Amino acid sequence: LFPTGEVHIKYCADDIKDDVAYWDISNLDFEFTGSDSIMALLLRANALKEAGITIGSLNIPYLPYSRQDRVMTEGEPFSLKVMAELINSIGARTVYLFDPHSDVAPALIKNVRVIHQHEIFRHYFKDKTDFYLVSPDGGALKKIYKLAKEVNPIGVLECSKVRNLSTGEITDTKLHHFYPLFGKDCYIVDDICDGGKTFIEVAKKLKELSPGKIHLMVTHGFFTKGLEVFDGLIDHIYTREGQVK
Repeated sequence: LFPTGEVHIKYCADDIKDDVAYWDISNLDFEFTGSDSIMALLLRANALKEAGITIGSLNIPYLPYSRQDRVMTEGEPFSLKVMAELINSIGARTVYLFDPHSDVAPALIKNVRVIHQHEIFRHYFKDKTDFYLVSPDGGALKKIYKLAKEVNPIGVLECSKVRNLSTGEITDTKLHHFYPLFGKDCYIVDDICDGGKTFIEVAKKLKELSPGKIHLMVTHGFFTKGLEVFDGLIDHIYTREGQVK
């Protein structure tokens, strides 16, 4: 950082040689660690282009601002659109998104290739039978039914939640299933886990119906309140990178 707070990066000649194929194409990986990491990505891409290097692929496991995919209340920004314009300015030949939050992201980002949720998690179910998939809210339904086609669960349990748009607080969670689960394992599947409130409330509803083990699968696990908040409710947690609990 400069003393006034700007992000800065600098390639040395050896760095560029290591980062670039012999035909002058660079493939970039982006790990979001805060807003400064976005600026660092833009500077990194620019430094390569200034050196005459083409950006071949840009890999974005988690897309920042993807949840703000519309203007929810008056006075708010369309944050995803802003982020998409920044990514498009890099000019990558292919942009890889891993399980983006909604279809808005691939609609706004150029040259995109989506790695879908069912592609990420299907291998976990290779030898599993007699289980339920659980959709934590309406937004997860479309994705979870694509996974269901590949892993053959007993069925998909659907949940819905009521959220206060002004505060983001979940005020109620409903499980639209009223019969015992008779000890069958349940896999809650979604794209993002922040603090985990959504999944904690879903697990509480499942516990009332006598399930087997309750598993959580989230492509992007941030767990900002730690993993201990799931103790006694969720037995195992999986992310894109593997099992974390």
